[in-house]
Amino acid sequence: MKVSLAEGSGFCFGVERAMDMAYKYAKEKKGKELYSFHEIIHNPQEVLRLEKAGAKHVDSIAAVKKGSSVIVSTHGITQKEEELLRDKCASVLDTTCPYVKKIHRIVKKLTAENYRVVIAGDAEHLEVKSILGYTAGNGVVVSSVKEINSLDMKEKTGIVSQTTQNAGTYNAIINGILEKAFLNRCAEVRVFNTICDATKNRQKATLELAKKSDIMVIVGGKNSANTRRLFEISAGILKDVYHVEGAKELKKSWFKGKKSAGVSAGASTPAGLIDEVVMKIRKIGDDK
Repeated sequence: MKVSLAEGSGFCFGVERAMDMAYKYAKEKKGKELYSFHEIIHNPQEVLRLEKAGAKHVDSIAAVKKGSSVIVSTHGITQKEEELLRDKCASVLDTTCPYVKKIHRIVKKLTAENYRVVIAGDAEHLEVKSILGYTAGNGVVVSSVKEINSLDMKEKTGIVSQTTQNAGTYNAIINGILEKAFLNRCAEVRVFNTICDATKNRQKATLELAKKSDIMVIVGGKNSANTRRLFEISAGILKDVYHVEGAKELKKSWFKGKKSAGVSAGASTPAGLIDEVVMKIRKIGDDK
């Protein structure tokens, strides 16, 4: 059985940068009270590894001791959360992805200029929550074209997306909002392309590989938005698509009668985990 890996699979620039910063910081703070505020990336193995390095994972500012040090998730946090952490902690390491920071700046400027900000993304995702925190209560999250129907259009609207949004979904949402704005005679709509290049390239590579494969295996955290997008893209092409966090979840029965297997992985998936999955699939193929 032929096994192929989608180009660009695994750690993206933002994730690699965040993890390098976090481990260096944990080493500097060894023996001191150190926390990781929210999962630094959406990968359980890496979250556990950072805890072993000394950074205790917490999801509330109340759980952070005064005078301690804290690592901020690569997904970013709200303005209010940052203010509270900097007031409470002796030091704060901000690993927020530069592409997410760029969206924060865009949204902050739009808000200052009285634009209603529409964020295309998952409302419960940490990145989206952090972006929403820069809208001063004048933002709304839209996850699908269907949700545009209930959207209350304002005179001035600015549209941004989660960095890991599906490009096709974002385009559909943009077109839907533009159509509604036209019908409601809204004065202005500004659109920003905030899907990161690594995400777009990975999605494209996954789509092309799915077209040439009998089965696709997507590797990454079950709570990873960008990994879920890869699954959705593949599922639009193939019936046999599986999302796993590691090689142990693979089942021989999935590959029965298959001649080609494609593998793709999210931006927060370590290279070691991807290699393990690829090797196990090859072993399953050899044993058939």
